[in-house]
Amino acid sequence: MRQVTNTADGETELRVTADELAMPTDRRLVLAAERLFAERGVDAVSLRAVMAAAGTNVASVHYHFGSKDALIEALIRQRSESVATRRTALLDEMERSGDISPGALAAAFVVPVWEMTTGDGASWVTFIAGLLGSGHPALSTVADGFTDQAVRFNALLEHLNPDLPPPTIRFRLAQAMTLTFQVLGDVHQTQNLLAISGIRLTPDEVLTELIDVVTAILAGPPGR
Repeated sequence: MRQVTNTADGETELRVTADELAMPTDRRLVLAAERLFAERGVDAVSLRAVMAAAGTNVASVHYHFGSKDALIEALIRQRSESVATRRTALLDEMERSGDISPGALAAAFVVPVWEMTTGDGASWVTFIAGLLGSGHPALSTVADGFTDQAVRFNALLEHLNPDLPPPTIRFRLAQAMTLTFQVLGDVHQTQNLLAISGIRLTPDEVLTELIDVVTAILAGPPGR
């Protein structure tokens, strides 16, 4: 269980678990930053707050990462690689089975992020959703990590619809990414918004609906 204490000046103290305190300092810093960035947004969190949250000394971020930007980059890439590996496995399986369809592509796109949300990476998903929503400059690092996957998704969508213009494919992939992180970055908010209209969905039902919507985005009508 994480320990959370507010100091007199509003900085948040320890945000790592007892087990995480035994981890290497650079790993603790990444975990603490991930949680704080998800809660407050990147620009609202100081390096001092990150160091306090990780239970480290004031020079630790600079020693291990050199700057806040480098810490952000490490945080993005850390879990991006896991998402990319999982997506690759799902796409490989899809191609082996011969089931290349918009629905299968949507599942390969969404499921790895869902697994991150329901695993230990929920704060990371919320953090990325915040970057997408704010247009933060760190999005360039997110894009870099998605490049190889984007090339593969582009090729598979072209295979499904050879007449689809490249700009249309890229636009659809961008919307699929934004929607996926927006919904999974705060599943409870999605549930609460639906509840206003009397619709109550379980998290698994949210996943099913999201995959269906992403399928529609990727399939869509032919581009003009």
